[in-house]
Amino acid sequence: MKLAAKTDIGSVRSENQDNYRASQRPGGDAWALVCDGMGGARGGKIASGIACAAVEQWFEQGVDSCAPGQEKVFLTEALEEANRAVFEKSQAEPRYAGMGTTAVAALVRTGTVHLCHVGDSRGYLYRGGRLVQLTHDHSYVQELVDSGSITPQEAENHPRKNVITRALGVEKTVEPEYTCASAAAGDIFLLCTDGLTNAVSKNRIEQLLASSSVDHAADLLIDAANSFGGPDNITVLLVEIETEDIHG
Repeated sequence: MKLAAKTDIGSVRSENQDNYRASQRPGGDAWALVCDGMGGARGGKIASGIACAAVEQWFEQGVDSCAPGQEKVFLTEALEEANRAVFEKSQAEPRYAGMGTTAVAALVRTGTVHLCHVGDSRGYLYRGGRLVQLTHDHSYVQELVDSGSITPQEAENHPRKNVITRALGVEKTVEPEYTCASAAAGDIFLLCTDGLTNAVSKNRIEQLLASSSVDHAADLLIDAANSFGGPDNITVLLVEIETEDIHG
């Protein structure tokens, strides 16, 4: 398994409020996390940092004992723990009131990727030249699309595109969403913040992944977002599946 990641402040923001973590375990499993903080000056950076630290601790202490079939519970509890940590910080310090963060977490093991997310940071599968979104945005605009009020094409330029309906740390409890997908040799799983997807088209992401190794693709994707103007922080995290990862 190959892991590659990069985060960038972009060309407009004064601070990078994105964060990420990733690790491959000695037994072959790998986990990855991307967060996009929100909450004004400093709050978003604090929120994403707290969430990443909480999830990292959860994985490092418990992933090796997560039995097959328990991945959904394990990931859900990881994000619930991160929610608790961010919420408690916001309650303890008034200057951080209302802060929160998106999160998309992945656990890759023996032929399957398990995903759990809150907010609009996304998880994708790239296979055979085609990029498929695996997560479902928790956002106002996505709700409009789901209800048939607007088309996916109209959603791309909607003025309230960045309004999310679910985030870690904003309320005492949160409901993460879980999904899973098969993992085949050669697959690439992409976790990213909306700084990438709002700036770079699906077709362009596909082209860049097709034309580069994973080691360089993260840089190319960041550069593509910045060439569009870099209006937001950008984070990309790539996990490439190799043959030995399928069989454990």
